[in-house]
Amino acid sequence: MFKKIFFVTALLLASLLSAKPVVIASIAPVGYLAKAVGGDKIEVQSLAKGDVHSYEPKPNDMKAVAKARIFIAAGLEFEEAWIPRFKASAKNLVVVQSDAKIAKLKEEHAGHADHDEEHGEHDEKHSGHDDHKAKDDKHSGHSEHAKHDEKHEAHEEHDEEHEAHADPHVWLNPMLAITMARNISDALIDMDKANKDFYLKNFQKLMNDLLAFDESAKNELAGLKNRKFVVYHPAWGYFAEHYDLEQISIERNGKEPKIDEMASTVKMIKDENIKVIFADPNRSQKSAQVLASQTGAKVELLDPLGYNLLENLKIAVRAIKDANSPK
Repeated sequence: MFKKIFFVTALLLASLLSAKPVVIASIAPVGYLAKAVGGDKIEVQSLAKGDVHSYEPKPNDMKAVAKARIFIAAGLEFEEAWIPRFKASAKNLVVVQSDAKIAKLKEEHAGHADHDEEHGEHDEKHSGHDDHKAKDDKHSGHSEHAKHDEKHEAHEEHDEEHEAHADPHVWLNPMLAITMARNISDALIDMDKANKDFYLKNFQKLMNDLLAFDESAKNELAGLKNRKFVVYHPAWGYFAEHYDLEQISIERNGKEPKIDEMASTVKMIKDENIKVIFADPNRSQKSAQVLASQTGAKVELLDPLGYNLLENLKIAVRAIKDANSPK
C-alpha cells in the first residue's frame, strides 16, 4: 500500500513539475503573438472572442485565469474592469501590457491624415520594437500639487476624454505587432529565464516574418491611386496610417450612423467609386448591407480579431488592393 501511495504521489509531482505555464491573452491575435514567441514551452488561451466591447468572462474563463502565470493585456476597455478581478482570483498573476511603449491614435480619426497629433505619431523609418515611444504626458506634474485650479481640472477632463477614445487596434500595424511581441518576450523571459534563448530565437523569427510581410505589403499597395477604403467599424486605423491609406468608417463613435450620416456616406461612396464595403464579422453587418444596396458596392469581411495575425494582415492587403484596383 505504501509503495502504491508513493508511486501515485511521485506521478502527481512529476505531472505538476512538467506542466506548462498557462498564459492568458485578452484577445486571439495577442494569443497568436504569445504562442509564436512561447512555442511549446507555454500553454496559451485567449479570452474575448466576437465583439470585445461587450465581453464578460464566463466561469471557464475565470477558472483558466486562476491557473495562469501571466495575463497579456492589449489596452482594451474591458481589461480595465476585469484585470483587478483576475488578480484577485490569481494572487501571483503577472499582468503584461503588450501595448506598452506604443502611442495611440484617437479612434474616430484613426487612418486619416489629419488625426490628432496629441495621440502620438509613429515613425515608420524605425524597424519596430523599441522605436515607438509613448506619448508625452503634458500634465504629469499636476498631481504633485495639493491645490487644483479650474485649468488643471479641465486638463484632466481633456486627458480622460482622449484616453476613452484611444484606438486599441495596434496589432494591425505589423511594426507595432513587433513591439507587442517584444513586450511578451520580455515577460516570458522574466518568468522563465532558463529558456531565454528559446524565447529570443522565436521572437527574432516572428519579427523577421512580420518585417518580410511589411516589405511585401508596401510593394503591393504602392501603386494604388485610390487609397481610401470603407469599413463598418474603424479597426484598421493603424494599418491605414502605416500604409498611407485612408480608412472611412460607417460607425461613428461606436454607434450606428444617423440618417444624414448615412446619406453623406452614400454620396461619398458613389463619388469615390468605392466598390467594396468591409464589414467586421464580429459586429452587425446591417448598415454595411444597406449601404451596399444603395450604392452598388459589395460587402466583404475583414476580421481584426482573427487568431492568425500574419495571415489576417496578408488577407487585408490583398482585399484592399483588389477593392481599389481598376477592373
